[in-house]
Amino acid sequence: MTDSLTALSQRTEAFWIGLTLILLGALTPETVSPGGIGLSRALIVLGGGLLLVRVLVAVGRFLKTTAEAGLAGYREGKNNG
Repeated sequence: MTDSLTALSQRTEAFWIGLTLILLGALTPETVSPGGIGLSRALIVLGGGLLLVRVLVAVGRFLKTTAEAGLAGYREGKNNG
């Protein structure tokens, strides 16, 4: 139970951090560019990348769970039939 709650809080934190980075990037003026790198664009790309990774991990876990449930159902049907 504790592991599940920790994993859930980490997923939630990753989402909010990514969303915050995107919003900060949108609010940061384009003229701010320390070291020649546009801070606004960098924040948006970093936040978007974090959200994209979070979505891909969620899809992977969903597909894994679906495959395991389908396999268990197949085995149960085969044993009963």
